[in-house]
Amino acid sequence: ANAISGKSEADAANILLNLVQTSFTYKEDEAVWGYDRPFFADETVYYPYSDCEDRAILFSRLVRDLMKVKVVLVYYPGHLATAVRFHENITGDFLQINGETYLICDPTYINAPIGLTMPGMDNHIAKAVELE
Repeated sequence: ANAISGKSEADAANILLNLVQTSFTYKEDEAVWGYDRPFFADETVYYPYSDCEDRAILFSRLVRDLMKVKVVLVYYPGHLATAVRFHENITGDFLQINGETYLICDPTYINAPIGLTMPGMDNHIAKAVELE
């Protein structure tokens, strides 16, 4: 929490996004477990490997708990990312959900800042999964 204290929403989200993008070794569940196994946020920190849904779940938890903003999971065929409803006006790739703008934040797209969609992903066909 100290790393983002006093930062703008954009700066804070970029710090958290980069942390999740670069702190874990990527490996698909099939290679590790033999089947798809989504982690709870704390499991991503515990186990040595994570994939896109694990990182999306962890990032969404960090953003919700530390920044107190709304976040959705963004499902693309074969990939999972997130999108955040910032209070600040921040430009970038986004989804419109219930009349609100959610900026794409992809915890698997290494070194990508907030607002940048992974190449090959189509935001026009993405499905948002709202979190409670």
